Amino acid sequence: MEASELVLEIVALQNVLLHEEIEYKRVDKLTQRLRDERVLKNPPMVAQVNDNGAPRYIVLDGASRTSALRALNIPDILVQIVDYHSPQVKLDSWHHLLLDITPSGLRRELDEVSCVSMVEMDEAQAQRELEERKILAYLKFTDGRSVGLRCSDNLAEQAKALNEVVRSYEAKVELYRVSSTNLEQLVADPKRLAAVMVFPKYKPDEIIQLALSGARVPMGITRHIIPGRALRVNLPLDILEQQKSLAEKNTWLDAWLQEKIKNRNVRYYQEPVFLFDE
Repeated sequence: MEASELVLEIVALQNVLLHEEIEYKRVDKLTQRLRDERVLKNPPMVAQVNDNGAPRYIVLDGASRTSALRALNIPDILVQIVDYHSPQVKLDSWHHLLLDITPSGLRRELDEVSCVSMVEMDEAQAQRELEERKILAYLKFTDGRSVGLRCSDNLAEQAKALNEVVRSYEAKVELYRVSSTNLEQLVADPKRLAAVMVFPKYKPDEIIQLALSGARVPMGITRHIIPGRALRVNLPLDILEQQKSLAEKNTWLDAWLQEKIKNRNVRYYQEPVFLFDE
């Protein structure tokens, strides 16, 4: 991948939409960091869509950064625009491994969630109904039982219910975000109480629909795998705060980026890396 293939643009923050909820403590911490450092290190990754003739930018990765800039009342934001329907862009899901809570205890918590009803079903049926959006998630227990969570068949209503579901248990269990749903692999001690909350694997068009409607899924259950992320851009916040048009800011940005490319300041790492200063 060449640096010239990157699509970096300064856009109006009011046109940037989230598809997932945020963690306010994390946003507060990042807001203070941005206030102190005065640079945006890593631009959020977005998909550009048309909303009745107006451009909208749906954040695929970087909800906290976006929210922190909004908290600072900065009018514009640097984003990296990706082709959401490119075969190189993968959309997967994270699930929740829940430890040290009994099935009956978990059911009691979920009974408090409005709209949601629980239905016993085998895992094959649960997976099928999840893919068809007939259920919004399902629980898988160590004894092999599965319980589907039913609600509305409306995507936005399901997202709202999912947030209620997560809030019902997140502070009462030991919770880990996992990509696998295989409890035998996830839990070393077969006697330990455990369950997996299996979330849907959304499609890009569903994420777009949710964001445009103002609905949000729980934080961290969508997993976007996107090659060629722009990191360490270190754009001064002063540029975003200037009382200039977007066209003027992007003219400056293009010249700034070209200078970095010319001076070989941009390097593409094909292999995965670990970062220790995030």
